Amino acid sequence: MRGRFFGVMMALVVLGAATITSYVVLDHFYGEGYVITSTQTVIIENFGQQVSIDDVRYDVENAELFANKVILKYRGGRAPDSEKGLPASEGFSPPVSKISVPTDLYEQAQETEEPVMFSNTTTTETKPVNAWPIATSIGIAMGVMVFAVWVGYQEMRGSATSTLLEHGLHDMTVRDVEIVGHIMKLEEFTIPELIKLTKTSKITIWRTVQKLVEQGLVQPTEQTRLAANGRGGRGKPSRIYRYVGKTKT
Repeated sequence: MRGRFFGVMMALVVLGAATITSYVVLDHFYGEGYVITSTQTVIIENFGQQVSIDDVRYDVENAELFANKVILKYRGGRAPDSEKGLPASEGFSPPVSKISVPTDLYEQAQETEEPVMFSNTTTTETKPVNAWPIATSIGIAMGVMVFAVWVGYQEMRGSATSTLLEHGLHDMTVRDVEIVGHIMKLEEFTIPELIKLTKTSKITIWRTVQKLVEQGLVQPTEQTRLAANGRGGRGKPSRIYRYVGKTKT
């Protein structure tokens, strides 16, 4: 029970740390809104029949008049090519777009032959992202994962402890219980594998394995495992042992 409580507390600590860390990172990148301002140079030409936006000329197809603005719908668009002598919009037909121009400037362009130029400023504001829900989800996922790993580890230790007690091995240490837990999980193993998994000395591993062999829980086999497969360690091939879990007779 105490072990389970410790696992819950550890999971809560991880949950809190992961949530706060995730929030700080997400808030740094997405937590602040910002404003993007772009300015276009617009020229109304040819009595309002054409409009140039940033040196690209478009044909005006329709104009919607309002009290203080005119919405120009335009299509086409290419920079004038004096060498080829092509009309401004020949051979290019994108979707219809819109632009808002002041009514007085549009009327001025219609009444005179002179182009009318003005600057059109567009402002785009992005809203900040609420990082707390995302950060909380990440924290919960990390906490659940840590708790699941802890429960699995505790169950492995519990099974190992029960096995040792059933076979009269009351003098085994906590380190021995950990070694036995890995043996039960692997089923087939070598001494170097257990050294790598438990970070325990070779003599301690060997002593524990021999006690299990004496109790009939582990059997040595005639098989060996080479270091080349990445599990047997360095040096000569290591003998493979098998956990059989036989009860004491």
